[in-house]
Amino acid sequence: MARLSEELLKRAQALPGLRAGFERSVVASKAQGARVYDADNVGYIDYQGGGGSAIVGYANQFVLDAVRKVLGNGVPDGFHVPQEVDLAEALGKALPWVGNWWLCRTEDEAIYQLLQWARETTGKPGILMLDGGARVRIAPAAADSGSFPIREVAGWHVDRIERELATAGGRLAALVVDPLMSRAGVIPVPDGALASLAAACREHGVMLLFDERVSGFRVHRGGAQALSGVTPDAAVYGGALGGGFPIGVVGFRQGIDEPVHKGDGRMPTPHPVSLAAAEAVLSILRNETFYERIEERAIQLAAGIEGLSSRFSRPMTVNRAGSVFALYMTAKAVADCRGARRADATTYWRLAEGLRGEGVLLPRQPGGAAFLSSAHGAKDVDETLAACERVLLRLHQEDLP
Repeated sequence: MARLSEELLKRAQALPGLRAGFERSVVASKAQGARVYDADNVGYIDYQGGGGSAIVGYANQFVLDAVRKVLGNGVPDGFHVPQEVDLAEALGKALPWVGNWWLCRTEDEAIYQLLQWARETTGKPGILMLDGGARVRIAPAAADSGSFPIREVAGWHVDRIERELATAGGRLAALVVDPLMSRAGVIPVPDGALASLAAACREHGVMLLFDERVSGFRVHRGGAQALSGVTPDAAVYGGALGGGFPIGVVGFRQGIDEPVHKGDGRMPTPHPVSLAAAEAVLSILRNETFYERIEERAIQLAAGIEGLSSRFSRPMTVNRAGSVFALYMTAKAVADCRGARRADATTYWRLAEGLRGEGVLLPRQPGGAAFLSSAHGAKDVDETLAACERVLLRLHQEDLP
C-alpha cells in the first residue's frame, strides 16, 4: 500500500467501514471521466460506475456547470424551486407515457413511497417482486409493524409469476419488476415476458410497477418501457438520472388520477443541486449519437471478454443490456438467479482482484451489475482487455497441475 493510503488507513481508526473498504476496493479521492483515483493518485478504469449513476462519466463538465450555477444562487434546502418544473418538463420529453411525477430525495425513498401509494390506492397489503430484483430498503417502522409484506417469486419464470398473481391477486397491491433483475447482475427480460405479465396484472387487478433504478436511461433513452413497449402503472427512476447526485423520481402513467401522498407531512423536495444535475444529464442523453457510442463500447468489451474466454479455455459468460453488463464465470447461459448462483464465485474474485492490481475496477460481488459510461473510449476498453488478458494468463499458470 502506498504512503498516503497507509496514512489514511492509520487515521481511520474510528471508521471501521472505511477500513474495511481498503480491503474490498479503492478509497477514491477523485474521479474524472471513466477513471477513479485513490489517495496516492493511482488511476483505475472504473466499471462500478457509482452504482450506475455515472452514465455521462465522472465530473462531466456540463453537469458541473449546472451544479455550480445553482450553488452560486445560494438557494437553501427545503423550498420549492424552479428547477422542479424544469426537470419535470425534461422528463416528460424522455418519458411521454407519464402523466404525473413525484420528485424524491433518493431513489430508495421513491420506491418506498410508490409501494405505500400502491397499497393505499388498492387497499391491499401485498407486494410481489422477482427474486433477482433490486433490493427495496423498507423504513424500519414499516418493517417492524408487519404491515409491509413483500414476497418474492422466481423470475423470469412467467408461468410461476402468473400462477402467483392468480392465487394471491386478491391480496396483492402490486407486482414490482426490475427489468434487469439487477440483484443477480443482469438477467435480461425474455421476449414477450413483460407483455404477458402486464396482461396478467390487468386480469387480476394488480398494479404493474417498474423498478428502473438501475435500468432507467441505461438500457434505452426511455428505459425498459420504451424498449419493450409495455407501459406500467408507475415506474421509479434514480441512478443514472442524477449523474452522481442523489435523486429519485416516480412517474405515473397517464390516466391515473393525480396521485396523493398520504404520509405524515409534505414529501421532502430534492436538493436544487440534484435537480439541476438531473436536467443536465437528460440534456446530454438527448444527443442522437449518445447511445450509439456507448453501445459500440459495450459490444467491444463483451466481444473481447468472450474472445479471451475461448483463448484461455476459461468459462466466462457476459450478460448485457445497453450499457449495463455482468460477468459470470460459467460456460452456461445465465437466465435466472439459480444460474447466477451456480457461477464460480471464487474464480471471479481472483479475476476482480487481479484486475484491480492492473488498474481496472469490476464489481466486487460475483456477477454484479457493471456499467460503462459515455466517457469510456475505445482505448479504455482496449486497456481493460489487455489487463484481463494478463490476469487470465496468471490464473492459467496458477491453475496448472
